[in-house]
Amino acid sequence: MADIRDYITLSKTATAITSAYLIPADFKSYYNSIDYKEKKSLVRHFIVNNIPFAFKDKPMLYEQITQYIADKFHIFPTEIKLIGSAKTGFSISPLPDYGRNFGEHSDLDFSIVNESLFDSLEDEFNNWSSLFTAKQIQPNNDTEETYWYQNLDSGERQLNRGFIDTHFIPNRNSFPTTQKINNSLWLIKKHLNEKHGIKVKKVSASFYKNWNSFAGRLNTNTESVMKKV
Repeated sequence: MADIRDYITLSKTATAITSAYLIPADFKSYYNSIDYKEKKSLVRHFIVNNIPFAFKDKPMLYEQITQYIADKFHIFPTEIKLIGSAKTGFSISPLPDYGRNFGEHSDLDFSIVNESLFDSLEDEFNNWSSLFTAKQIQPNNDTEETYWYQNLDSGERQLNRGFIDTHFIPNRNSFPTTQKINNSLWLIKKHLNEKHGIKVKKVSASFYKNWNSFAGRLNTNTESVMKKV
């Protein structure tokens, strides 16, 4: 049973956290110094809920981008989260990338939690998988063929865990939801650079069936990284 006293009695480390952003060494120190309940709150605060580092000087621009995605796909802006180094200011990825500062080499990684969109992408993945296995759809070249065979396995594993990354589905007319998403993400990248001088390597999106799938992936990945850095 959840007891409020267990939640508002903060550890000394948790009490000392007052910033919206951290440097990599402090994030590692804090994460390794607090208990399980506080770790989940630390992840939500720095990796999910705070104003993204990439938009710290233009927070309304970030809100407008999420509103664009929401309006484009008829979902709620609250279902859209930006994670990764664009959120924290540095990479929380396995070594040697841990701590790498956000910059032009970085991605904007959106996480979108919406069951309807997830279901549409699951249908498109399964359709592509069936067509490719039956040799009714062909890759454009040997490199794409190699990725497609890898995606058969990787995409299936993701779906079993309640999420899917759109790059596992070909950007073709046969898969209209995927194509619409990829076009929207490309436009975000293009106009951020042209109108605001914000340059990134790419804009990507992962789609989740529900919040448990999102939190499960985020917490598992963070814990895995922090055990090794």
